Amino acid sequence: MDQGKVIKFLIYWIVNSAILIFTSAIFVNNVVLGNDKLPGSLAGVLSGLILTGLYYFIPVGVRKIDYKVKDENHLTIILFVASVVVIWIIKRLAIITGLGISNNLFVLLVAVFVTFGIWGTNKVIRRVSGKLPISI
Repeated sequence: MDQGKVIKFLIYWIVNSAILIFTSAIFVNNVVLGNDKLPGSLAGVLSGLILTGLYYFIPVGVRKIDYKVKDENHLTIILFVASVVVIWIIKRLAIITGLGISNNLFVLLVAVFVTFGIWGTNKVIRRVSGKLPISI
């Protein structure tokens, strides 16, 4: 496996986990990390790992439906929709993941934060390496 891909994966994982922990600290009663089996910090790291892992399946799904991504704005919209779906799935599996979200409005809000985090990380990686980390 390419070392650059591993580092990018770790960067995305750290960013996603930090965003989940950050939103849990801001929206204390609506976004909860942890349960009786998983402490909060570990739940944030695990949910960030799942979110990051599924992020790499987005190009496969976009190619499968034959959608042509014309510019970075379309990619951002695709990332937002994928983030909403993945965060909702992680929320539904709260017994395993430890991420509890009170309602779907907060799923959308967390997805906005995650999308901005991924978008900003993509901008930094593009500036450093000269190309988009994941091409569709």
